[in-house]
Amino acid sequence: MQKNGSASLESRIDSLKESVRNLVDAGGEKAGHLKDRAIGAKDTIVENSEAAFKKMTKLIKDHPFISLGIAFGVGYVAIRMMRK
Repeated sequence: MQKNGSASLESRIDSLKESVRNLVDAGGEKAGHLKDRAIGAKDTIVENSEAAFKKMTKLIKDHPFISLGIAFGVGYVAIRMMRK
């Protein structure tokens, strides 16, 4: 009866090990997909920010006094908000 009980215990342990391996593999696969999505999002953000920066630079060069006035206004409002 001992051998039968220990064989059952070993098979349960093996089954548990296999379940854990499958869980770890599934988690690794899910993490890989999330990593790929994060890299794709980062690339999109970088591309969009470069385009926005070029557009902003062009607007500043085309309208320097308006840009200076806007920068002054934003700075003034920020300082007023921080003082309160």
